[in-house]
Amino acid sequence: MDKFHKKNIIEQKKQAELIQKDEFADFEGSKAELLFLKFTHFLAKNRKAVFISLASAIIVLACVIGFFEYRQYLFEKETVTLEDLKLTHQKANVSLDAQIQSLEVFLQNQSTGRMELRVWKDLSKLYAEKGDFGKAATYLEDAAKKIDTPKEIKALYFYIAGNYREREKNNTKSLENYKIAASVIEPARELNGFKAWSYYQAGRLSYLTGDKPSAKQYLEKAVKLDGAESGEDVKLLSSYLLLKLGKN
Repeated sequence: MDKFHKKNIIEQKKQAELIQKDEFADFEGSKAELLFLKFTHFLAKNRKAVFISLASAIIVLACVIGFFEYRQYLFEKETVTLEDLKLTHQKANVSLDAQIQSLEVFLQNQSTGRMELRVWKDLSKLYAEKGDFGKAATYLEDAAKKIDTPKEIKALYFYIAGNYREREKNNTKSLENYKIAASVIEPARELNGFKAWSYYQAGRLSYLTGDKPSAKQYLEKAVKLDGAESGEDVKLLSSYLLLKLGKN
């Protein structure tokens, strides 16, 4: 019975194809007209399936557009909220602790995740003003890690974080940040000044932590940089440390 049933189905399909072929056998129009005619016949025969597919596609597209529109609305709303918050801080002469607390609450409540960089930078600045250089560095490191471009901003954040870590008396973490800043900015030929200072700081911290080979490597890079932009001060400082390394 199964074989007979399958055979009937196959024969029915063949007959349907023959009927369709015969239906357009005498058509004398162009190929484009024939294709259009076949397409309209297909729609007529399968209008329910076509309608369901089309409706589903429209619903999915509307949901996707709606999602991104809503995310943009939330971002704009959070931007306005943050601006109002900072304006209130300025007008009311709010204390550092109160500013920090309100920004951290805002950071916890914001849902888009697109305000983090801006708030982290602001919190880092406030913690530095307060003298809590550990937290100031942490927020700036988080911001730097999230930045891909521009490279000079990423390097600058790590460089400043290195300074904060050094003021925190955490030379190991400070050195790590200076090294990252130097490596990030290394390909940029037009920023030799910043690059030289990054090399110098990495070399100086390497020297202070007892890593003389690394210190020599970074300091020599600072000295060898070309261009007036690299600055004579940093070259003199690097040369001085190289002399000290040579004596030891």
